[in-house]
Amino acid sequence: MIRAAQIPKQIIKAIRLLNEHNYEAYLVGGSVRDLLQAKIPADFDLTTSATPEQNMRVFSEYQTIPVGLKYGTIKVIIDQMPVEITTYRVEQGYSDHRHPDTIKFSTDLKQDLSRRDFTINALAFHPEEGLVDPFSGYHDLNNKIIRTVGQPEERFSEDALRILRALRFASSLNFSIDQNTKIAIKSHQLLLKNIAVERINQEFSQIMVSSNINSILTEYRDLFAVFIPELRKSFDFEQRNPYHAFDVFRHTVEVISNTPPQLDLRLAALYHDLGKPDTFSIDDQGIGHFYNHPKKSAQIARTNMQELKFEKKLIDTVETLVLYHDYPLELDKTILKRRLHKFGEKMLDKLITLKKADTMGKAKTIQTEQVAYLNEISLMIDQIVRTKPALQITDLEIDGNDAIRLGLQGPEIGRALGEIFELVLTEQLENKRKPLLEVLKSLAQK
Repeated sequence: MIRAAQIPKQIIKAIRLLNEHNYEAYLVGGSVRDLLQAKIPADFDLTTSATPEQNMRVFSEYQTIPVGLKYGTIKVIIDQMPVEITTYRVEQGYSDHRHPDTIKFSTDLKQDLSRRDFTINALAFHPEEGLVDPFSGYHDLNNKIIRTVGQPEERFSEDALRILRALRFASSLNFSIDQNTKIAIKSHQLLLKNIAVERINQEFSQIMVSSNINSILTEYRDLFAVFIPELRKSFDFEQRNPYHAFDVFRHTVEVISNTPPQLDLRLAALYHDLGKPDTFSIDDQGIGHFYNHPKKSAQIARTNMQELKFEKKLIDTVETLVLYHDYPLELDKTILKRRLHKFGEKMLDKLITLKKADTMGKAKTIQTEQVAYLNEISLMIDQIVRTKPALQITDLEIDGNDAIRLGLQGPEIGRALGEIFELVLTEQLENKRKPLLEVLKSLAQK
């Protein structure tokens, strides 16, 4: 159970000060859940019977910020720590399936906890009274169950984002979802169309980097297709190719599960083959092929990620990884230096990681040999990088100013430096200032 010593002194001070003014006050929600799991909470939220105005008076000697008076929330700075304090409330009417139409403040803690999404979040704690658990959240926490407070149909109709929150908690905590809650999730999944894409993005991103992403994505694939429509085409799409043991969707899940929990890589794994159904063809031997599917998949990735309002840098990275996930990487020093020049060290490392995960999602007969080959590629790249070669024109020991001094102008400068860089990249010329200047001088005299 929770000990008062686990709670910051500023939180204890806030609770005591409210109690001294005859108001109830409790630590609530995710922070209680985390403490019960022996985790350090990211933040500590308080709930109280005091109204926002009463809170402002109680904490009049501290800096107070009315961050959400409509919802009964103020922020108090106590000994340099911001503490959010929210008045007990009840909510009614959710015409947009996201926000309550009316909010009324309450003096009943249980009434406040009853409006929360899941039992494991409907927990409160007081340093002297202990745990307050009217909906058996502690039981569900111990048994690793995600269950709504009250009827799941009501909870999801009120706020459809809770559907994704359920999946996020299940995938990140490795919990199972209660059967009634699971049924309601699937029957109400189309309500996600009412949710702002920014909020979907936030929950979806956390799900994608969770430890249990493979089982969640598999069981709730129709739900994810609500905001990734192209995903549906991959369901049960047989590849009819000896290199593949799974249909396109199952292969995708296998690739994701073999990818490190980094958002750009996981998203690239998700999108990398979504162009296959649109590029499918069968040859005379009945073998399936997917010519140019990386290009189609990259287009799908960019379009969908833009719709979901992902940041541009992430979209660009994912698009590049998807576009080049089938790009050949030969075990040749000069060719790999060209790849380093094209992609950069970090991007090339990500690309190899994705290619390994892609291989692990194919037929077992080819996995060992191809992964071993990619490991050799990685080893050679490490050896190349350690020598600190010139991989970009800017790495040369000469620059445009040297070309100008030798009389080159405009486009001539770029062409000359490009020729010299090619000689250095292919190790026909050493990246030393003197020999580079000699070649540059000869080019200027042509």
